[in-house]
Amino acid sequence: MRKALGVLVLVLGVAALGWYGAKHNAKRIERTVTDGASGAVAGSVHGVKTVVSGRDIEVSGVADSAEERDGILGILDTVVGRRVVRDKMTVLASASPYVFSATKLAKGTSVSGNVPTEEARQGIAVVLNHDASALKLASGAPDAWTIMAQDGLSALSKLVEGTLTLSDKTVTLSGVAKTPADVEAVLAQLKDVPEGYTIKSSIDTLDDGKPLRLDLTYSASDGASVDGKLPEGLTLAKIAAALGLGSVSGDPATATSGEPGGVLASLQKLAGWLPEFETLTVETEGGGFGKSFAVDGQASPGADLELLKSQLADSLGDKVAVTVEAASALPPEGTSRVNAATGENEVMTAGYWLPQMNFTAGYGQCRDQANALLDKRDVNFVTGSARLSAQSLRVINAITALVMKCVQSGGLHVDVGGHTDSQGDSAFNKELSQKRADAVVKALRERGIPEAAITATGYGDTQPVAGNDTEEGRAANRRVTLAFTQ
Repeated sequence: MRKALGVLVLVLGVAALGWYGAKHNAKRIERTVTDGASGAVAGSVHGVKTVVSGRDIEVSGVADSAEERDGILGILDTVVGRRVVRDKMTVLASASPYVFSATKLAKGTSVSGNVPTEEARQGIAVVLNHDASALKLASGAPDAWTIMAQDGLSALSKLVEGTLTLSDKTVTLSGVAKTPADVEAVLAQLKDVPEGYTIKSSIDTLDDGKPLRLDLTYSASDGASVDGKLPEGLTLAKIAAALGLGSVSGDPATATSGEPGGVLASLQKLAGWLPEFETLTVETEGGGFGKSFAVDGQASPGADLELLKSQLADSLGDKVAVTVEAASALPPEGTSRVNAATGENEVMTAGYWLPQMNFTAGYGQCRDQANALLDKRDVNFVTGSARLSAQSLRVINAITALVMKCVQSGGLHVDVGGHTDSQGDSAFNKELSQKRADAVVKALRERGIPEAAITATGYGDTQPVAGNDTEEGRAANRRVTLAFTQ
């Protein structure tokens, strides 16, 4: 009995030991198969996965191609200890030609086409700074595709707008850059491309890279036009406003940067002098745009050329080179025009541009018209002298037109009165006022007023119209008057 019991115990012990050994060996084999399967798919393009149950391997995920799938299955077949390999992989569709494109507009950059891997998609998204979900995963990309796509997108980002296309190993970039320097930067981005790639580019520029330049041409008959290349923000409308003109024509180029500098301020100063000129040109250019100018003008008939040049130069400042000469050619007698600077209708009369006067000549009308004219415009002289100021041309021409109408149509006589303030010696003031009245009469006679129809009288400081204790009052007393008689 004892012997039989001992044999039973021995048999049970051996069986238990065998069961334990078999179970332990199965786990070891499963680990070996698992490690072998993981190693077999570690280099897959899209990261296929394996699951091992006992000695059976199941492989799933996306194979980049049929060749990759077959290769993976072949390696899994060599895994030590495996029993079967179950293939649940799908093969990624292939694209040919392999096309990727990106378009940059003001609202941003969009992409379309193919992408070889999710990692490549993420890299493109980083360059774009937004997702690239529009791209379709496809195999068939050429070598170094991801590097080429990212370099191409970096180049595209330097354009104002444009399109990048990768078709297999041909890279096409087109669009618009701000300057030639930007074009160079774009092409430099694509200089060291991977071997085998071909670059095609067609890039225009908003700015030709040439220096800034303003060429302004003014004509009293035709207005102003502008040529050259203006800095960003300096428009024809701003130039017209600075000159006091309704509009300025021209089609100048516009830079994508730069500052107007002192251009507008100088043109605003020039605006008050336009009525004195038949033609005028203004030029400024280069890195000091707006800091120095050349102003060349042909003065209207009757202008004091020397004084006009001097006073214009003083007004514009020492950084402006001023040239003034007489108008080289005048139109025939009776020619009419609208003066671009003043808006007045003018007629060429006896070699001068006189404004048209539309009223019925008579004593009362002539008196009222004269008072209204001289209330609006002063006849000014160089301080302490009887020399008409450079900007008195317009008012002298207007007085001439008025007096001529009153003399010829109204049969009137006119006395030009000169008046001063009370500063200084009264005798000197009377003499100065007479000389000033004489200067006006001389100018009117040169313009065709009959000598017998006009006289000059100097009143000195004897007929003030305001107190002489303020500058405003003294300025009001320094004046020219027109007195009509039948």
